[in-house]
Amino acid sequence: MQEGMTNAELNAFLEMLAKLIEAKANTVADAAQLVRESKT
Repeated sequence: MQEGMTNAELNAFLEMLAKLIEAKANTVADAAQLVRESKT
């Protein structure tokens, strides 16, 4: 049984996170907060 994400799943998650940052972050601090929130 495989644990964790596949490369394709990780790439999709990172792309979604990048789009979220582009759409919502106005500062580096905003971007960091979005990343932190995506971990939970």
